[in-house]
Amino acid sequence: MTNGGCPMPEEPIFTSRAAYHFIGLGGIGMSALARIVHQRGHAVQGSDRSGSLLLDLLKGEGIGVHIGHNASLVKTSMTVVYSSDIQETNEELRMAKSLGVPLLHRSDLLDRLMRGKQPLLVTGTHGKTTTTALLASVLHVAGLHPSFVVGGIVSALNRNGCAGSGDLFVAEADESDGSFLKTRAFGAIVTNLDDDHLNYWGSMALLKEAFGAFFIQTKSHDHLFWCADDAQLKSLTPPGFSYGFSKMADLQITAFEQTDQGVVFDVRFKGVLYQRILLSLFGRHNALNGSAVFGLCLTLGVAEEAIRRAFTQFSGVNRRLELKGEVNRIQIFDDYGHHPVEIAATLTALRERIREKRLIAVFQPHRFTRVQSCFEQFAASFESADEVIMTDIYSAGEEPIEGITSQALYTEMRKKLQDKIRFIPRERLAKETVSISRPFDVILTIGAGDVTQVGPEIGVLLKARRTKLRIALLVGGTSVEHAVSIQSAINVAKGFDPEIYDVRYFGVTRTGYWITGEDSVERLQRGERMLAGVEKFPAQVLAELVASDIAFPVFHGPEGEDGMIQGLLDALQIPYAGCDYRSCALCMHKGWTKQIALMNHIPTAPFLEIDRGAYLQSREEIIQKIVEKFTYPIWIKPVHLGSSIGVSCAHTFSSLQEAIETAFLYDDTILAERHVEGRQIEFGLIGNDFVRIGPPCEILSQGAFVGYGEKYGPSAMPYAIPARLTETETQVGIDLARRTYRAAGCKGLARIDFFVDEGGFYWLNEINPFPGCTDTSAFPKIWASAGVSMGQICDQLSFLAMHRARGQNRIRRV
Repeated sequence: MTNGGCPMPEEPIFTSRAAYHFIGLGGIGMSALARIVHQRGHAVQGSDRSGSLLLDLLKGEGIGVHIGHNASLVKTSMTVVYSSDIQETNEELRMAKSLGVPLLHRSDLLDRLMRGKQPLLVTGTHGKTTTTALLASVLHVAGLHPSFVVGGIVSALNRNGCAGSGDLFVAEADESDGSFLKTRAFGAIVTNLDDDHLNYWGSMALLKEAFGAFFIQTKSHDHLFWCADDAQLKSLTPPGFSYGFSKMADLQITAFEQTDQGVVFDVRFKGVLYQRILLSLFGRHNALNGSAVFGLCLTLGVAEEAIRRAFTQFSGVNRRLELKGEVNRIQIFDDYGHHPVEIAATLTALRERIREKRLIAVFQPHRFTRVQSCFEQFAASFESADEVIMTDIYSAGEEPIEGITSQALYTEMRKKLQDKIRFIPRERLAKETVSISRPFDVILTIGAGDVTQVGPEIGVLLKARRTKLRIALLVGGTSVEHAVSIQSAINVAKGFDPEIYDVRYFGVTRTGYWITGEDSVERLQRGERMLAGVEKFPAQVLAELVASDIAFPVFHGPEGEDGMIQGLLDALQIPYAGCDYRSCALCMHKGWTKQIALMNHIPTAPFLEIDRGAYLQSREEIIQKIVEKFTYPIWIKPVHLGSSIGVSCAHTFSSLQEAIETAFLYDDTILAERHVEGRQIEFGLIGNDFVRIGPPCEILSQGAFVGYGEKYGPSAMPYAIPARLTETETQVGIDLARRTYRAAGCKGLARIDFFVDEGGFYWLNEINPFPGCTDTSAFPKIWASAGVSMGQICDQLSFLAMHRARGQNRIRRV
């Protein structure tokens, strides 16, 4: 047999000690093969154009490493291994041919290495590396000692190749050069089929034909899995088991959830429902990858417990959404994705992980041929990014193609992305990326070229540049909840890390005067009200406020929590924590809140809204209407206040009149409301687009009214967190809280309070758009029980404020 005019080694090639030379040893696939050959007892050496950490690791394992290509490295006693990336002009390849030494393409060597084993191949245009690594990891944890070749470093194993003693051999099957057809698989996973590598195949039809051949030659269809959600694969009507979210899939993902620990999903396979499978990766695409591995391992007889254990332990693959570091609350990720489909999946997964943080994608296009074939697709793949920084095309050794330039691609992408994208040359990439970054940003370097080196460069520059966020902490206010606002602000201030934040206080006295300075809180506590000869809102105060990056309006009650201050901050275009002015106004009007609840089929106690003018004109008629509509006890509440101020429970006709008069002391509009006999359950919520809900909290009031004194200070009533609810009651409450938050247009944070009656039914009580944050308040206690400190709450509210401001800026530009 010959290979490019040179003899291929006789089979078998591993019966005695031999010597091998790898051209391009530093390649991720070549290095994996070199490791296995070396582990099987053969002499291995290789060369590459430049050094790398991977080559250092190989050298440490006893493999000969040479930097730079040199014909003298090739000896007549060697078998020379090369890949499709090696050009015919390479001097080592030319020397091997002139000497007539045995030559093996990388895929031929892989095929030979798998002889005598049961090959489990993973192929598809995207997702191969992660899926292969996960499959190998599961078999490793299960004690089956597999051999494996992975196109990336498996983080937990710190290697990309291993010569295991078991019968199974896990490998990526590369479709890019047709080599995935060289080995007949025992079992396989086919992730997807997309229009990549058409420079080799020539057309999509020929690529599909090749995948069809792969399915046919797979030995055991009992161990063959393909993605039913992929239209191209589905059109081939493959044998084996389909998997995916599709209801037609043989292995169907029936539930999916993104958590802080990773993806959680349920699958139904062969009539069995496997619930709450936790895979410590992120993104819907990894639930697909995980479900395929789960199914294949089950058919191989791997215990379910071992699969689940391996899934939770799996820490991913280098350069697959790899967290490279964090500096000054700025996270730096790196990913190998280079095709538009891969880029979109990676960004979507990262978005689900980081939620509302600003995502800066640093994109290096890879290969002129790929840019040519996907020219119009790239822009759409960056939908999940907030900012896109594009740099020069990485050629990977290809010759330029006329019309396919970095400038041409940038111009095409800008048509869709507009101001969202900017171009920075490679040599200035790290420096200029750092110049636009700020705390809580997430920077992703993405591409198959040398953009992976930019992340560490950014990290070094960030350490030398410490940027703080200027926080305007607004406290006090004109409402009767002035004192509670001060207590909340004092507690919130403890959460700001001085390494990240520069906090400045802005106090508002009871009479509406604005003050600044470190002593603002002390001045408010002393009861400072009017400032002789001073404007209520001095120009200096305004200038300092406008210079802030984020405002925290820690106000409770009217003229602070009801949208007035929020409207001012919006007009000044200052990002701020909490709900916007519209949502605040709605939430702080109990009648409007109830109307919105009823419109969205959220249960709330029957009520009657009464305004002062109507009451003064028709006092007797209105009282009679209340008595006819409700039975005692009847609740009377001011519509705009919190902290139970002005709230009374009437048990008789005379106490009803007194309760109405008391409520009108605090508000011009009041509510009469039916009494609900039940427990008081509260939910704390944080988020804009991605809403997190803390565990339910129960106020242990023993049925008593929870007044101002029972909420704050030493007499505050105790809480039970989590509340004493059944699992079903908890889920119903969480669903109602989320629906209420969305219906009211809440952003940032809120506390939503319900009553749960004796039958287990929920009744919405009220929404607090900036809940109390004192050291006895329910909101911080709810989150503390979930492991979220006040510092973490402040961090989240900060990036949520900046997230909403970015959305408002986009609207202003339309």
